[in-house]
Amino acid sequence: MKNTLARGGIEIIAVFLGISGGLWSEKQSELNKTLESEKTALVAIKESLIGDSTQIAGIVESIDKELINTNKFLMHLSKDTTLSLNSLNATIWDLMYFQYLPQDRSIYESQIQNAGKKIIQVDSVSQAISSVYDYYYKHLDKVFEMQYEVMAIATQNSFLNAGGYMDSKRFSITESLNFDQKKMFDKVLKNKKFISQVVIHYDTNFFIKNQYRRALWYVRRAIFYIEDYLNTV
Repeated sequence: MKNTLARGGIEIIAVFLGISGGLWSEKQSELNKTLESEKTALVAIKESLIGDSTQIAGIVESIDKELINTNKFLMHLSKDTTLSLNSLNATIWDLMYFQYLPQDRSIYESQIQNAGKKIIQVDSVSQAISSVYDYYYKHLDKVFEMQYEVMAIATQNSFLNAGGYMDSKRFSITESLNFDQKKMFDKVLKNKKFISQVVIHYDTNFFIKNQYRRALWYVRRAIFYIEDYLNTV
């Protein structure tokens, strides 16, 4: 009787251990799949962020150059320096066009947002990534609107409304239509609305530059967090 009970107890323990072992194996397999998905997602996102950081750094550099050129333009207006007609024309073109970040959120959305479960296991890494995509990139959308509406379009309209025109490399209005470019600039550069808009454009560009610099810091921070974590797994 005792032997029968002993055998029964051993069988129960064996069954329990078998179930526990099966559950552990299943959870371990699921964890391994999650870790593999995490690594795939982080590598893809890191590569995307590296590309973005290069573009943002280029935008900051471009704004720096525009600020220098605009400052020279303002100095020309105040008679502190004299720019050639070609330089004045180039500066106007510089004020009309700008660089911005064409965001590609597809990798982040497919790998993280639409995954259906938490892929990134470490909160600090997850938060560093989400701060870029869910906050700073959305903020840069608003920055783009300022670049477009408050600066480029507003400056262009004020220049044209003041009687200005722009020569291009492909077609020179001055040469082809025999327009007097010097006379045009003499008139436009005395227009108070245009001058006021250039000053607004100049001041706003400092704010725009700082927004991109701040976004760049957080992008590089996310890249660092990802690389640091990947080196430990």
